[in-house]
Amino acid sequence: MKFLTLAFIFIITGIFIPAPGGALAAGGVPQAVWQDSDRNHRRSPSQIINQITPQVKTGSVQLNEHAQDERAAKTRNMIAASAPAEPGPMLDENDWRIKILPAAITNTENVLLGDIATPIGALPPGLWEELKNRELWPAPPQDSKPLQINKTKLSQALRQALGNDYTAHLILPTSLVIQRGGVVFREDDLRNYVIRSLGPQLAAMPGEAELGDFRLPEYIFLSHAGQQVQLEPGKLAPGRVPLRFAIQEADGNVLRRVAGTAKLTLWITAPAAARPLNKGETLDPSAITFMRMNASQMKDAPWDGQGGPWQVIRAVGTGEPILQSDLASKAMVRRGNILTLIFSRGNLHMTIQAEALADGEPGQTIPVRNLQTKKQVYATVKDGSTVTIH
Repeated sequence: MKFLTLAFIFIITGIFIPAPGGALAAGGVPQAVWQDSDRNHRRSPSQIINQITPQVKTGSVQLNEHAQDERAAKTRNMIAASAPAEPGPMLDENDWRIKILPAAITNTENVLLGDIATPIGALPPGLWEELKNRELWPAPPQDSKPLQINKTKLSQALRQALGNDYTAHLILPTSLVIQRGGVVFREDDLRNYVIRSLGPQLAAMPGEAELGDFRLPEYIFLSHAGQQVQLEPGKLAPGRVPLRFAIQEADGNVLRRVAGTAKLTLWITAPAAARPLNKGETLDPSAITFMRMNASQMKDAPWDGQGGPWQVIRAVGTGEPILQSDLASKAMVRRGNILTLIFSRGNLHMTIQAEALADGEPGQTIPVRNLQTKKQVYATVKDGSTVTIH
């Protein structure tokens, strides 16, 4: 009874007690301070600070326990130039490393190296088979509650468990979060899931769509295999796309949501100025070329090439996109234009000069000023240079 009480005191004060005997006696975590990572577990990582509005479109693909068995298979629906996998270390032909993961699950009484690590490079034959079953330290005492160990304590614990011969080959994360039982989805799982889920919508967009610059949670833990992660993407438009991962219970009840974002780049072929275009100039086919452009950097919708004849209402430099807002129909009268006013009534026909006092399209009636008499009259727009009075 005294032993149990003492052990409980050590656990709640943060000192992890290694199991006696065997490899754990020499390779335990006598000074490793496990920290309750429940807050990190329930929220997004520090770089995700903005909450996403609930008016989002629910994704059609879900993450569940089966995704754990597919970690080695990269997304088949990766769109062009989308987020490459995280590059590994540059190793010589015969070099190797053991990468410690930032988040892991253990299903045994004692944490195994294979639970928290993955081999990289050309390990000697049979070495990983031996190392992955190496017992490191006792598992967290409570099921489905992630606990964290910082990099310093993790390094010390691994040195005790593996010895100095292997510590030089370790790649350590900033911290390690372990949960006893359940499921973990790491950042690369979530990234591939987003690409796979949004792939059909991105393929339907005009031009070439690319997803990149992901800012996602480092990990999401599920308490048991019956829970799942549901993607709730925001509006798909060039620029920052808000993402939200809903953690659902088996009955569909949402337990919590975690935020993330990705950058959507949309490349389109758009009309551009082949030479400098001056304000008021008629848009001529010889002045137009077509270029591949980033739609997110355009201030307005590009000209669709339809309609006309057009005149440019602002100066456009060589290589700049020609936007719909840069053009005005030559059939349209602009305020201040000098027009030909045709007066026709019975046998009387008169042609004089007039100034437009308002904008107008063909068929509209606008006020104009007779430049001879300086009087204002109303005339109907015939085309971009002519108005009539009948």
